[in-house]
Amino acid sequence: MKIDQRVICLWLTPKIFDHLSEPADGARQFFDHYAEWFEVFEAVVVNFCACSGDQILNYSGDGAMDDTFDWARYTAYVGDNAKRRSYNLEWIRQVRDGSDCSFNPFQTGPSLILSDEPMSYRKLAGIYRALREEAGRRGLNFKLLEYLDPGPEFCYADWKVRHAEASAAPIDFPGAIVHQGPIDVLNALHADDRRYASCPGGIPEGMNVGEFIISQVDHYTRDFGLDGVYLGNQFALPGFWEPDKAPVPTAERRAGVTRFFRSLRQAMGTRLVYWMDTYWPVDVEVEKWAMTLENYADLDAVMISNFAVIVQQNMMAANIESRLRTTEQLGGRPANLFSFDFFDPWYWYRSFQEDKRIYLYQRELYRRYGGDCHGISFFANDTYGHYVPEHLLRETLGVVRETHGES
Repeated sequence: MKIDQRVICLWLTPKIFDHLSEPADGARQFFDHYAEWFEVFEAVVVNFCACSGDQILNYSGDGAMDDTFDWARYTAYVGDNAKRRSYNLEWIRQVRDGSDCSFNPFQTGPSLILSDEPMSYRKLAGIYRALREEAGRRGLNFKLLEYLDPGPEFCYADWKVRHAEASAAPIDFPGAIVHQGPIDVLNALHADDRRYASCPGGIPEGMNVGEFIISQVDHYTRDFGLDGVYLGNQFALPGFWEPDKAPVPTAERRAGVTRFFRSLRQAMGTRLVYWMDTYWPVDVEVEKWAMTLENYADLDAVMISNFAVIVQQNMMAANIESRLRTTEQLGGRPANLFSFDFFDPWYWYRSFQEDKRIYLYQRELYRRYGGDCHGISFFANDTYGHYVPEHLLRETLGVVRETHGES
């Protein structure tokens, strides 16, 4: 029995594939591993995270399918080889020699490169095709999104480095040696004579960052036949995770944020726009991060962030309740996806071991609110490319079925 009109959205990275150019077997193994979950939900969405979305921003649109780009092949990305060496030495001193297992760098883990195989647009298109074909063979109601992150957290981000002026104030990502700030859609770009799908003659001086991103996302998702885009880490709201880090919510900023979401909605048409929240309730996002209530109606789904590594437990229920109220107030949009937390595809911590308290509390909250949410989302592979252990999947699916009155 399917849970009517509910979605399961899994985040998936290229780490699951032994060979990027031969993805068919990896796609089959993915759908096999999560088959029982896919049988339960009405729709299956894969948020494919090739990198941090930099390939979208760099996309030339001229058929250069063999162009390569860095991909999320690191257990913890820290900038470059020299930094990796010093970072790992500090990790050894604190975690192995010092027995520190409290926060970072323990949770981030050592920085390793899992594969030296280059990624190209052609290989990525092949991965998209393999996932679609396997879903089709199984008769699934399947949607495929590509991930776009505002920061440079997961691998080298060529466009974000080249256009540092697109970034907000620098931020230290947890445990990693990355100091570039997340994209601010209100900023203006410097001129760039490279070819882009949205600007074949190059980026003109002063072009709005948000306008450029929207056009690149539009071209990329159309050309690669994707069903939409997944905007991660509170995209368009710089100042990660804490309200006091948000830019001053001036009238100009509020108008700019609203313009971005409204223009993206118009450009995407019926294609999907998924968005990851700030970990804070709607009223905090509106007050501190310059969101406007109507912006949420321009989104198809919001993932309610419950990840143990960031979330404050006393805010989790309030955040969920605020999302449900907002969707009701806006007439049914956006859908709200409840996030479970097993591990991270970019760092080595495992929530079911390192923070069992939050792991169990998430399931308690699902029993309370899951019946009113519109779906579920979680990371499908860990930092080494392995899937959620079967006993944890069974345990969590049991909670889901119980909540929805299934045996």
